[in-house]
Amino acid sequence: MYDDKAHKDLDGIDAKIYKRRWLILTSLCVALLGVMLANSCINLAQPLISVDLGINQLELTWIVNIYSLLFACLLFLAGAFGDRYGRKLALQIGSAVFAVSAFYAGFLAHSAIELIIARAVMGIGAALIMPTTLSIINNIFPKGQRARAIAVWSSIAGVGMIFGGVIGGVLLEYFTWHAIFYLSAIIAGVGFVVNQIIVCESRDERGLAVDWIGGVLIAVGIFGLIYGVTEAPSQGIFDETVLICLIGGLVSIVGFVMWERKAKSPLLDLALFKNRAFSVSSLTLVLTFLAMSGVFFTISTLQQLILGMSPLIASLSMIPLMIPMLLMSPLIPNIVKKIGARFTIVIGLFLVAMSLLVISTWTTAITYWNLLIVMFIMMTGISFAMTPGTNILMSSVPRNRSGMGSAMNDTTRELGSTFGVAVFGSILSWAYVSGIADVSSGFTGSVKTALETSLPTALNAIQSLGPEAAGLAESVKAAWMSALTTASLLAAGIIFVAVIIVFVALPKHKQQQSDTI
Repeated sequence: MYDDKAHKDLDGIDAKIYKRRWLILTSLCVALLGVMLANSCINLAQPLISVDLGINQLELTWIVNIYSLLFACLLFLAGAFGDRYGRKLALQIGSAVFAVSAFYAGFLAHSAIELIIARAVMGIGAALIMPTTLSIINNIFPKGQRARAIAVWSSIAGVGMIFGGVIGGVLLEYFTWHAIFYLSAIIAGVGFVVNQIIVCESRDERGLAVDWIGGVLIAVGIFGLIYGVTEAPSQGIFDETVLICLIGGLVSIVGFVMWERKAKSPLLDLALFKNRAFSVSSLTLVLTFLAMSGVFFTISTLQQLILGMSPLIASLSMIPLMIPMLLMSPLIPNIVKKIGARFTIVIGLFLVAMSLLVISTWTTAITYWNLLIVMFIMMTGISFAMTPGTNILMSSVPRNRSGMGSAMNDTTRELGSTFGVAVFGSILSWAYVSGIADVSSGFTGSVKTALETSLPTALNAIQSLGPEAAGLAESVKAAWMSALTTASLLAAGIIFVAVIIVFVALPKHKQQQSDTI
């Protein structure tokens, strides 16, 4: 029988929901895992997709990036939709859309444009799933337990990227790249069934209307900016389409800010940014995921084409990287209690920045142990930065507007991921083409085109030239590693700036009762 006295600090949570809160968290993590796997699996499959469909580096970038782009564009609308019409409803609609589009990508897509469209629809489904999971968690756990639940959620979000690579590697070893999309469809389907049984419906009791105008403005703004950033290195900053997207994106963002200041039920309460903790934690999450997604965008290519690993060996070799996320994330709340959120985040970002500096020194002589040690340190740093940043952000938002808080949290992550892939992908593409120019100038026709397209395409074309082309392959690899150096140095500089901002601007958080931040 429920004891009112024993559960007097449940923050108004229904007793029946409270008793099965950890079971609900587990079922929500199934849905979250599917969303995270969708990106990590596609990273590992890049070389196979590129050769099979004959697509270039820019098209590969869009196949990866469009998912995160649509995801980021729609998170605020998705969060508001869940708060208004039901968080479980939003979760289930998203799961269904995600499953169907993933199945289409695996079974029917046979070109770059079809894959891009399918991945875009998957991103729409994911936008309904991810903020809803965190929003529900924020409503079923009392304040004293919320940080630990968020730590579990954060660890699944991080580990999902690596775990997806492991599972994807096994599938790619024995099946074609289509199997990774079947995996996404199956997980989304299982999540749909499990959450239909276990998760209870909840919504904002005030029934605030969805700010559709604000949703359109922020979606157009984010899409325009990221499209422009992605295309600028290859098309040129003064390309007509690039300029229209960049200018249109900025105008839409300004319009969103102006509209939100007078909207009755804004998608994002701009007053939250007056809270330094909210603002700095948002920046922390953006930059943390920028580094992580940018590195993982390139790591599978490095493993397979520089280190010579098969997809299976490449994926299995990444298993140790799950250790920091699995072991550290649940312990981070205790670390925060002892040294504070500010120092925890600063330590984490510093480790990430130093890891990127080491990556910038890599050459074609890199070994697996070089890779493992550096990535292990980076994942530890990400764990230190991600968990307290998420908890600070969610603690700054009223619980009845959990959808808004979740959307902001997920938008920072997805903007970081999208800009990470855009920055790394675009700079990598530009630097590679520049670095290979001297080599490719000695060839004509299809060979020249292949050399300038991407590393996978270049190496595939070189194989047809016979044993005498071994030196050419080394030159192509060296050009790609030089491009990786350029991208890594830029990312390291960005993270070092973030370290300074967090140290100076993030206020100290005093321990209050059982809360961890």
